[in-house]
Amino acid sequence: MAAARAAALDAARDEYRRLLYVAMTRAAERLIVCGTKGVNKSPDGCWHQLVLDALKPESVEKDDADVKTIWRFSKNTDEPPPGKTDVPAPKLALPDWLHTPVSPERPSPRLVAPSAAGEDQPQRFAGRGDRDKALRRGTLVHRLLQSLPDIPFARRQAAMRAYLGHAGKNLPAEERSTLADEVMQVLNDDRFAALFAPGSRAEVPIVGSVTIAGETVAVSGQVDRLVVTPDAVLVADFKTGRNTPDRFEGYAKQLAQYRALLQKIYPGRTVRAALIWTEVPDLMELSASDLDAALARVTLA
Repeated sequence: MAAARAAALDAARDEYRRLLYVAMTRAAERLIVCGTKGVNKSPDGCWHQLVLDALKPESVEKDDADVKTIWRFSKNTDEPPPGKTDVPAPKLALPDWLHTPVSPERPSPRLVAPSAAGEDQPQRFAGRGDRDKALRRGTLVHRLLQSLPDIPFARRQAAMRAYLGHAGKNLPAEERSTLADEVMQVLNDDRFAALFAPGSRAEVPIVGSVTIAGETVAVSGQVDRLVVTPDAVLVADFKTGRNTPDRFEGYAKQLAQYRALLQKIYPGRTVRAALIWTEVPDLMELSASDLDAALARVTLA
């Protein structure tokens, strides 16, 4: 019991001192430590005593009209602490770099988002309604193609129906059914098997610097699907609309920037890039020459 009581008292004293530390470190410019004296003697180890015992030898004693005597400790005082008057000021040799003008800071490279080049135009999408509706469909399809490959085949249909019933409840039942059929066609198509094989990754953020239009820029984006093997890299972007010339140009620029960045991340590996059209479905792989030409057509605003 005596040992337990001593341990409890030590813990209480430690906490008491920790609270003093917290109180002292909250001061922004100055800290005033006060104590009161009554009939009884101040308890040993009280905050006032702890601070006074520690700082009094380094402080300057002053007369004060209100409390008679104060001890002032300051890093910026003009008066040396008692007993320190004969200590010579240290002589410091200033380093050469202190007199060297600071070089101008290099500006940070501008940030480029490849997805901006492939944004769908605010028009009707494949006869399926307005932009907002098309964006909702795109979000649902991307989410399903991201998550379903990780679910056992026997449970995919049930998981998809449950998700569409919740997240797609604002869509008509017939449209939800059509959307589900499109997703399953993509997942069951042998042409896309590598994209959903074990080891493939969904919604992968990538960032780095590439040279576009003669300027080094920071590219930041997120690819829909990425497959990395010892020899090659395959990146794919899902598109829920239909292929039109104006959209294809933006999509090609988007994939070209992803490819340029992935070539730096995975040097020595062939980087392939493809568009997956979910309505058809169809896989459109862009050739290296087409991607190089698309990257050359990218302009910086």
